[in-house]
Amino acid sequence: MALSKVKRFFQKCAKALLGIFLTNEDLPYTATEFRDRISLSRFKLFIHALVGLFWLLLLYILFISARFLATPDTLYNVTANSEIVTIDSYQDSAFVPWRLESAKRYAECGSETSNMSGELRIARDTSMYIERVGSGPLWITLSSDSLAPVGYLLTDSNERIELSDCEAFELTASSTQSYTLPIDGIMTVGGEVKEASVREPILHSGSVTISDKGALSRQYYQTDPYPLELGDKFFIKEPSVQSSGFIYIDENPGINITYNGKGDVGVIQRYKSEDIMLKNSIWTKLAHDESLIFLWLFLVAAFSFLKFIIRVNIE
Repeated sequence: MALSKVKRFFQKCAKALLGIFLTNEDLPYTATEFRDRISLSRFKLFIHALVGLFWLLLLYILFISARFLATPDTLYNVTANSEIVTIDSYQDSAFVPWRLESAKRYAECGSETSNMSGELRIARDTSMYIERVGSGPLWITLSSDSLAPVGYLLTDSNERIELSDCEAFELTASSTQSYTLPIDGIMTVGGEVKEASVREPILHSGSVTISDKGALSRQYYQTDPYPLELGDKFFIKEPSVQSSGFIYIDENPGINITYNGKGDVGVIQRYKSEDIMLKNSIWTKLAHDESLIFLWLFLVAAFSFLKFIIRVNIE
């Protein structure tokens, strides 16, 4: 009794494993007849081995695809020319120290003015606004919502100067004086276009590309760049890590910025338009991962080949 139950169980399993090859076939067999005809073939062991390998391959590809497609974060690479960049600390992470040469300091955001050169150490809970309209000077404004000091200066003479809760620094760039400043944190590129305003700093141009690692190759691929247009504003919603990159200024207008960051969705805000959401969707991943495409094409070819082998041996 128990032996017959085990036999029926394996017969049903064999019917289930072999029955898939009846798909889209105009054979006048039921799944049971199809299984029995294969069992009478002198190549039945070879056919069963190939079918077993096919199912193992299918399960492997499904496992790889599920892991690959379920990756929650999207990696964004951003390049832009903007008149304003806003940077906030990510989960209380430290900012990168900056070396400033011949900068003008505005203590308390304007009450006291002095020239300085040295290293700027920015406190963790500080908001940073970097602005440059046209080819004018670069303005770095540091503020703290908690009214705590925004950091300190370490001058060339090794003097430490504590900063207030609102500080501004002015840098002048020219053909002989340029600046490269590394940046870490939560970035927002571009400003809002406001009605009834004379001149607000805005983004001029740029692009956003999405990157990810291939399922098998583990090599990065990039999508086609999505353009940032005049007046756009871009930021990463719910970032999972701090963004990192740098800004560069010279005699040319605006601020050149390049950085990368990870998060759930990249948001482009456009004047009097709905937000544009950029995300590494399932279709984006499938369209750009050549190794995953090859695996699925190989599976389809193996399926067609096995159907041909089985049909030749049972008819």
